Amino acid sequence: MLHQIPIYLITGCAAGYLAGLFGVGGGIIIVPILVILFKASGIPPTILMPLAIGTSMAVVSVTSLMGARAHHANGNVDWTNAKQLLPVVLLGVVAGALLGSYIPRAFLAGCVIAFEVGVAALFLSQAVRKSGHEDGPSTNIAMPPARMLAMSSILGLVSSVVGIAGGTLFVPFLSFCGIGLRKAIGTATAIGAPLSLVAAFVYVMTGSLGSKSLPPYSLGYVYLPAFLGCVIGGIWTTRHGAMLGLKLRLRMLKVAFALILLGAAGKMLFI
Repeated sequence: MLHQIPIYLITGCAAGYLAGLFGVGGGIIIVPILVILFKASGIPPTILMPLAIGTSMAVVSVTSLMGARAHHANGNVDWTNAKQLLPVVLLGVVAGALLGSYIPRAFLAGCVIAFEVGVAALFLSQAVRKSGHEDGPSTNIAMPPARMLAMSSILGLVSSVVGIAGGTLFVPFLSFCGIGLRKAIGTATAIGAPLSLVAAFVYVMTGSLGSKSLPPYSLGYVYLPAFLGCVIGGIWTTRHGAMLGLKLRLRMLKVAFALILLGAAGKMLFI
């Protein structure tokens, strides 16, 4: 499996761009590629998906952190809302880790697909109408704070169960709550870093405590060569992805993010 390190580097470069540009962490690219590579290496089907998702979560925890730093430097992180939402998001992540085996993953995946397709359709319709393309400062939250906290916890739970960093859920959610799209991307990136870190820790612990045989150089359900390769590949591209997001017109950014959402929805069909 070590001969696949160049592919890990390239995958990390792509994931870094996605983390910086759209705040989605890059898991929509990392997981499918790791599944293909691990399957070709003879990884047993029983640990194939946990190993791919756990490794992806570990990578995303780093790429999201680097993306958050880049967005903070550009003034595109709403730290007030990020600090308020983070505790309930992490509570949802832990609940998802504990209750995940009791929740039908297919049901949650279907909900995520419907949500992402619906949001993509909304963004594309706005682009066609050439409306809603001003991205000024954050406005007042459009929903009651208690409901916003509850929704954030639910999104954290869903992210934990289906193995995504949450960017494709939190970016549109924050946007609907009255935060401009660019700042929603930066804020979702800041939330995604600790979210994915906690999820990765859970995958490390469950893999370490399990009785299934893991490949060499694994730390629980995190395959270290893939983790290091993807992280090294994403170090440079994350910052450049964030810079590109500043240069794109908001209309183009909405179209591009809608396509990312459709890609993420397609990936969910194979989880």
